[in-house]
Amino acid sequence: MSVWTRIWPHVAAYLIMLVVSFMLFRPYVFEDKVLAQPDNQRAKAMQAEVAKFKERDGKFPLWTNAMFSGMPTYMIQSNHEGNLHIPIFHASLWGKEITQPHFVILLCMVMAYLAMVMLGIDWRLALLGGVSYGISNYFVDLAEAGHSTKMVALAFTPAIWAAGWMTLKGRWLLGAGLLGLFTSLQIISHHLQITYYTMLLLGIGTVIFGAQALRSNGTAGFLKGVGMMAIGVLLGIASNISTLWPNYEYSKETIRGGSELKAKATEGSGLSKEYAFDWSYGIDESMTLLIPNFMGGGASQTFKGTETYKRVFPTIMANLSEQGVPAPEAKKMAEQQVASLFYHGDQPFVGVAIYFGAALVLFFFLGALLTRGPLRWWMLAATVTALSFAWGKHFFLNGLLFDYFPFFNKFRAVSMALGISQLALIVLAMMGLQQFFRAEAPARRRALLTAGGIAGGLCLLGLAAGAGMSMSGANDERLGAELAGLLQQDRASLLRADALRSLLVAGLAFGLLWAWSSGMLKRSLALAGIALVSIGDVWMIDQRILFPEKFEPRTAAEAVPPPSEADQFIMGDPDIHFRVLDLRGNPFTNANTSLYHKSIGGYHAAKLSRYQDMIETYLSDPGENMALLGILNTKYIIQRAGDKDQYFEVRENLGDAWFIQRVRGVADADTELANLKATTLRSEVVVQPQYMPDGWQNEYVLDTNAYVKLTGYHPDTMTYTYSNPNEGFLVFSEVYYPPSKGWKVYLDGKPYEDFTKVNYLLRGLKVPAGENHTLQMVFSPDSIKRGGNVSLAGTLLTILLVLGGLIHGFRTHGLPGSSTLGEDKPAEKATRKPSSKTKG
Repeated sequence: MSVWTRIWPHVAAYLIMLVVSFMLFRPYVFEDKVLAQPDNQRAKAMQAEVAKFKERDGKFPLWTNAMFSGMPTYMIQSNHEGNLHIPIFHASLWGKEITQPHFVILLCMVMAYLAMVMLGIDWRLALLGGVSYGISNYFVDLAEAGHSTKMVALAFTPAIWAAGWMTLKGRWLLGAGLLGLFTSLQIISHHLQITYYTMLLLGIGTVIFGAQALRSNGTAGFLKGVGMMAIGVLLGIASNISTLWPNYEYSKETIRGGSELKAKATEGSGLSKEYAFDWSYGIDESMTLLIPNFMGGGASQTFKGTETYKRVFPTIMANLSEQGVPAPEAKKMAEQQVASLFYHGDQPFVGVAIYFGAALVLFFFLGALLTRGPLRWWMLAATVTALSFAWGKHFFLNGLLFDYFPFFNKFRAVSMALGISQLALIVLAMMGLQQFFRAEAPARRRALLTAGGIAGGLCLLGLAAGAGMSMSGANDERLGAELAGLLQQDRASLLRADALRSLLVAGLAFGLLWAWSSGMLKRSLALAGIALVSIGDVWMIDQRILFPEKFEPRTAAEAVPPPSEADQFIMGDPDIHFRVLDLRGNPFTNANTSLYHKSIGGYHAAKLSRYQDMIETYLSDPGENMALLGILNTKYIIQRAGDKDQYFEVRENLGDAWFIQRVRGVADADTELANLKATTLRSEVVVQPQYMPDGWQNEYVLDTNAYVKLTGYHPDTMTYTYSNPNEGFLVFSEVYYPPSKGWKVYLDGKPYEDFTKVNYLLRGLKVPAGENHTLQMVFSPDSIKRGGNVSLAGTLLTILLVLGGLIHGFRTHGLPGSSTLGEDKPAEKATRKPSSKTKG
């Protein structure tokens, strides 16, 4: 067989996936229209200061003052020092930004296709599986919200699993190399929760293969495979040490690493269980995987034609018009408000009901019935386990995992595990189809009847359950009895329509397979038919949130909110460094302030824990705590008054740094935080004993001629000039971050002692007497410098391992074929076997 004969199906598959992904997001390709993607817009605001200095200096700063009075940039702008896989990552997306969903969807399809081919699945079925994975409405929901890093991370999950399987099956060199490469690429995408779930389920698969090895006396080969897998994973991690090491350091200081306060210390490290499980997918809500609107749908859909829409939409439009909201914006807001009424599940809200596809569910059951071996059990376990993760607080084992399993309590929004559950379901579904086309007629027909009975029975069960459900939502009572009743009738109608729709889709897929099995269709026609049914089914559900009105001209969607007159005035202030409290909304969930100012607040899921403590204790009530805003160098407050923004200066602002007179020791963090309210912050600080070096004095002379001034600002380098005839104690309006994790102090160009933590949140430093001293604080984490060397070595070794594995594989096995289904011909008709008895 020629090389081209082996390669052309993969080329054709890639072109088909390219066309499908571009057609799904055709406004991006043909009309230059895009989705608003609010999370990506927030990310741009968060990165505004970082981007400014990157443009000026040619490299990203490692610290930013744009949010929460200062934080490392690791979690908003990834650092990849020494990682040679970055060009491969960018090439996988055609060099495009991850905000371009059609390129990300294409990557999802290609990686899933590649994985299934590696697993030995025929290229046509791998193509069906890859397209099904890419166009899943879970990905479409992520694309609309702008959860791009999550999408890219999920794109590499199938390739990681397939590389792990290849290693366990004896392709040790190539398997380990690919495992290292794909692990590295997934970590680059910067969504460690997906990587965590990916590796956890890879571990489950390894255990299943280990059990088989024990039964078949193949322990030696299995252990070698596990060893090579460990090498591959470690190389993937090592390739990203320059990212992971500083992120790990930072995590210890965040709300995911615990708090100094006694009340929070009892919760241990990690997130609170309530916060982590806030987005828990309801167990009964799992029916949406088969019946989309089983729980009413989501806020990103449109419900035109329903009685609720007819009643509520005009009222909301009238109210918004009275408020002066322009008609196009009012229409969008009104439709979103109406759509948000329909969901009545257990989560706070959803963009769209997650739907796997009725035909794919049918094929999944075929896979469970027809396939054999550890791969089947792995995909079954992965499907169910990932789904159970998504159940969060509704499934008791998750509580145990949260309390005792390593790192499980570091992540939130557990419903995102649904994306991995769907991947495993699709893989087993394609395995099931492949085995169906290979099996003997009696076996495949029994399996098809059973799978069809289960899928159809679940559709009918959903229909029956809907008839008995109350259809009431948690907030229905606010609508009034009449409107709530109307809404509940609409929910019931939507459920019935989707249950019958799913029954029809599953029935069509069943009929096509039965027709081939009965010899009425050629296999090529059957494959084309089931592809059309299963892909068309999911495609139509995708259009519930990808309708034309969702796409906006690129210039409008990507435009940043213009600065108001108040913003412009503040931006004209000649001071080189100060902060702003923005009360035009919740300051601690608003990223837009960072577009133009250094913000007291911001938007991020991993804030420094001591800053979160300050927010909860004081900053959430700024009117009563102006002095505490003052020590954070808050110079302006912006608030909305009518249709205009107003600003005023904070009289309590203490500036960039100041000398104090008294250092007052306190027993613990709780006392330190509580005493801030009663402390004369201009002249004294409170400090815990462990932050006071031996020999420190408690009293300092304040001289009227002493001064300190910030003379140079860069997020990574703060330069001060000071004069003081006496030894003094300086307090800086900068957030404390342990000096061991990056901040170095220099006095007149020479290394100086580290600053310490004062006033629970700030930096303090004892300085010698003298005139015109230059003091610098420089952020230069050792973890990035040393991590970069490790990353360089890890990426080189990974590349060498992949190249060695490819050379060895081609020499040993040659170029693999693409077809595993055999010749294309109608299935044999079932015939009665001749009796062994003869008449005599």
